[in-house]
Amino acid sequence: MKKIVKFALPMVLLALTLGACGSGSSSGSSAKKDVTFYLSGDTSEGGAYTKMAKKYEKETGTRVRITDVPYDDLKTKIDKSVQAKDEPDLARVAGVSSTWTKDLQNLGSIAKSAKTINSMTITDSKTKQVVAIPSDLTTNGLFINKTLFDKAGVKYPASAKDIWTWDDFLAAVKKVQASTGAKHGLVVDPSDQRLRTITYQYGGKDFRLNKAGTSYVTDANTKNALKKFISWNDNKLMPKTVWTSGEDPSSMFKSGQVAAYLSGSWQITDFSKNIKDFKWAATYMPYVKTRATNLGGNFVISFKNGKNPSGGMKFLKWLYKPANYKQLCEYAGYIPAVEDLDIDYGSNQKAYDIMLNEIANSSSIAGYQETKGVEAVMKGYKGLSGSYKDEIANVISGQESFNAALKKIEQDYNDGFLNQK
Repeated sequence: MKKIVKFALPMVLLALTLGACGSGSSSGSSAKKDVTFYLSGDTSEGGAYTKMAKKYEKETGTRVRITDVPYDDLKTKIDKSVQAKDEPDLARVAGVSSTWTKDLQNLGSIAKSAKTINSMTITDSKTKQVVAIPSDLTTNGLFINKTLFDKAGVKYPASAKDIWTWDDFLAAVKKVQASTGAKHGLVVDPSDQRLRTITYQYGGKDFRLNKAGTSYVTDANTKNALKKFISWNDNKLMPKTVWTSGEDPSSMFKSGQVAAYLSGSWQITDFSKNIKDFKWAATYMPYVKTRATNLGGNFVISFKNGKNPSGGMKFLKWLYKPANYKQLCEYAGYIPAVEDLDIDYGSNQKAYDIMLNEIANSSSIAGYQETKGVEAVMKGYKGLSGSYKDEIANVISGQESFNAALKKIEQDYNDGFLNQK
């Protein structure tokens, strides 16, 4: 399996917090020793952090209390704890709020010893201290219904030497549709990240700050890619309902009636457990001018005002030791966010190897918007509102013209990254 090397990555931040909690006079000393850890999704990720917390307690005697907070509630919970100066010791988060920054500990020594991916390691622009380190990576990826492809006699890339162009890929899924009676050839998650992946693959730069630094603009290749994507949503090749009405693309793919699905690495564990009626496979994403993906991940932060901040730092230092971090990734099926670490993914190894190949061969542009978004929010800007995805959906549904949608998307970038709250 290929090891991850340095490259530019995007970021999508989730939540994890370790804070000391305790009550009761008889357990005062042990409660003070506890570390509290807020995060979202540990149960759905195999209880990986819970397992590592138990291992840590067995080795050190320090209990790490895992608090699995619903994703939509996590930021609010942390905001309130910061206001009350009653912070958790650690948190895994999807974004670093500007109101938290002054209360975060410096994770520079852990980042250096663990060799976390540079572009996913977040530094405060004022203090130059590392305030967040990546806990894991995600990447966009392509899945096919292997049973349908085999039935139709249509080949798919077996190696990185055989990657489709987008035209070749679309011709292949249309042939699968025609030969097997599949309802749709392709579904794509309704997501800014999936749009960026496609625009990068067509040679575009998506939405970037102009040379004068005064406004966000797009380019001809991006416009071409977006127009093509909109045209694919014709209720034959692609169902309009995924982008316009919220129909679940994952469920559609798992029904066995769709030839291919553009989604991401997080689907692998689910598919391996829950797809029983047909064979599926991960394969290489098509491209026109540039191999590209859109990378994301989660980040760990450590607060100063928890009940056991030093204990939280000790746990993080332990967690990011190679053997322990490797075990965390294998429990959860994570792509590691550190350099030079091989992970054993068992029966899913081939699928993950393809995802890792996508990362290693992706254009460095892949992380631009996500990185800018995190930096902007830390500085007090509001970030993007989700207008990108929504405006493209409006064009697909016929509610808006393409040019009007582009203007609104560019304005959302300007409002999110250039104009203070």
